[in-house]
Amino acid sequence: MIAASVLLPIVLYALAAWYSYDETIRRAEQRVERTTRILEEHALKVFESQRLVIEQVNLRLRFMDWSKEADRVDLYKILVKLQDDLDQVSTITVADAQGRMLASGRTYPANPTISFADRDYFQTLQKGASALPTISNAYLGRQTKIPVFNVAGRIGSGGEFKGVIAVSADVSYFQDFYKSVDPDTDHRVLLVRTDGAILVSEPKLPFEHLPPTSKLLRDIQTQTSGSYSLHSQLDGVDRIFSFRRIGAYPVVVRFGIARSAALASWYSMLVIYGIAALLASLALLLASSFAVRQTQRERMARRKWEETAAALQAEAAERERIEGQLRQSQKMEAVGRLTGGLAHDFNNLLTAVIGSLDLVRRRPGGMEARNLQFIGNALEGANRAAALTSRLLAFSRQQALEPVATDANALIESMLTLLGSTLGERVRIETQLAADLRPTLVDPNQLESAIVNLAVNARDAMPEGGLIRIETANVEIADGDPEVGPGAWVLVAVSDTGTGMPPEVVAQIFEPFFTTKPVGKGTGLGLSQVYGFIKQSGGNVAVTSALGRGSTFKLYLPRAAAMEAAQSEEPWIDDAAALPMSRAGETILVVEDEEMVRQLGVAALEEAGYRVLAACDATQALALLRANADIALLFSDIVLTGPMDGRQLADVVLAERPGLPVLFTTGYSRNAIVHDGRLDEGVELINKPYTGIAVVARVKALLSQRRPRRLRLVRSTAS
Repeated sequence: MIAASVLLPIVLYALAAWYSYDETIRRAEQRVERTTRILEEHALKVFESQRLVIEQVNLRLRFMDWSKEADRVDLYKILVKLQDDLDQVSTITVADAQGRMLASGRTYPANPTISFADRDYFQTLQKGASALPTISNAYLGRQTKIPVFNVAGRIGSGGEFKGVIAVSADVSYFQDFYKSVDPDTDHRVLLVRTDGAILVSEPKLPFEHLPPTSKLLRDIQTQTSGSYSLHSQLDGVDRIFSFRRIGAYPVVVRFGIARSAALASWYSMLVIYGIAALLASLALLLASSFAVRQTQRERMARRKWEETAAALQAEAAERERIEGQLRQSQKMEAVGRLTGGLAHDFNNLLTAVIGSLDLVRRRPGGMEARNLQFIGNALEGANRAAALTSRLLAFSRQQALEPVATDANALIESMLTLLGSTLGERVRIETQLAADLRPTLVDPNQLESAIVNLAVNARDAMPEGGLIRIETANVEIADGDPEVGPGAWVLVAVSDTGTGMPPEVVAQIFEPFFTTKPVGKGTGLGLSQVYGFIKQSGGNVAVTSALGRGSTFKLYLPRAAAMEAAQSEEPWIDDAAALPMSRAGETILVVEDEEMVRQLGVAALEEAGYRVLAACDATQALALLRANADIALLFSDIVLTGPMDGRQLADVVLAERPGLPVLFTTGYSRNAIVHDGRLDEGVELINKPYTGIAVVARVKALLSQRRPRRLRLVRSTAS
């Protein structure tokens, strides 16, 4: 009895210690892996943001005249704005093919005596182009004198090397973030290239490159992720590590915590178990009558321990779910902030480019066919840039929607000819449209764009050709469907007979920049644009897919009360046709603070026969209005320099001239005329970039008091 009273508690103590040790280590490894995923998402967001910056700067450089002071100043302002919008960016620099500084967001004018020809990223890009930006070594920046590393890309997209665009990432930005990841635990974070060059370490390491014998260096050259435990040669501490590669970039992030920190709770538990075992031994030695009672207490303690363990596991699962939502929210917020900051200035530039080229193309008199072709190519490139900005605004849910009661069946039938020519002869299109389909409350232009996006993706999933089926139906969803939500919906479904998608791809299909297409074949924004539009419209999206069985995308759209007969007309405008001429020679007041855009609007309206007065701000516009009683319409940008924006100017004008038609334009609506993602009631808006014929058509429609529901531009094949 005495031996049993001593041995039994010891055995129980050893078993509990062994079990809890394995469980503690397992939880610590899971914690390290989760934190590593968060760090990977953060780094990928930073790299993708900097890649977007390089693309935006490259777009500006396509129309850059270095001999013009205005162009150089405008480029400097763009670089400064990009630096201010992104916390991680220290400097944005443009260098020529010899490495001399052409432009910098840190100084104006740029100092051409500063050379970057010796930098590793410059020499790498000089040897050849790559699909992704080049990641440089870490070093002290020549302009900021602080530790940085560069994300750099070539100027232009051709084979000729014209120079580089380098976005310097501030190392201290990463270090501050890494300190805050797990502030209560002794942890180590390392951002390193796959060749062993260390970009960021927190805390700071005494070397800049992983030793050739490093286990991490061996692992990251053959694996994209992994976990391991290691005894540090620097401080003699055992640690648990996990690493993950940052997307397709040759960069890895590693996170680790001290094993002693992970086992702190286990040591506390050992003390508790030791005291319990001692008490149990004393109880057995004092009297065997306490044996039964002690057993009951142990069962109760174990039950509570299991309940606590279950509660901790549930908490960990909930935390992982919230972390996933947070990562998605941060990703959307970061791109949305970048998009909003660039949309206004970038769309102003595109308006000047597209509108001016369009006016030149319309000039009568013997332009050579070869010149017309060059102008058409330039217009095509500018329109693609405009589409990229529009897609970014769409998936970040910052576009201005004009929802109206829409007959989805009629819209789909009107698109069939366009879809047939777009998708090609190898793709058959079938429709199954509900006869009694209810109207849906959406922006018809955006719904048309969403259907085209889904149809093009379906075509790409069928390289050998196949069938695309477009269906509509009225559906009622009862409570308990978490994927869609309860309610009465109008369903638009697009199905294909393509290759299908595995579950892991379906889970990421709506994430921005996610694509399964080869590099250069897709932006990864098409389905994100569809998702953003449907969510912003108050609807839902569901996807079903299986490998070898095709895919089905279901758009659940909100129902409208009834159709509006006045909105059935949908006039088409040929953008190669002549400008519609004014018959009465009305006077139009154009208010635009960007001179190039103002000149475009004035030129287009004057060519159409209107008398045009131009103002650069609200003060000048009010003076012209009060001095010219014959002004028939106000055409104003929303974002203006000076004491008033365009909406405030319109309020003052309408107070003095009730009933005067007002047409707004903008490259980014912010909150002046758009609330909850929808255009304010009664507001007339034409988005930038626009062409001269689009402006003249809208002005003529407003003056005739016959505003078309949609103005569709038909691209001329001659362009």
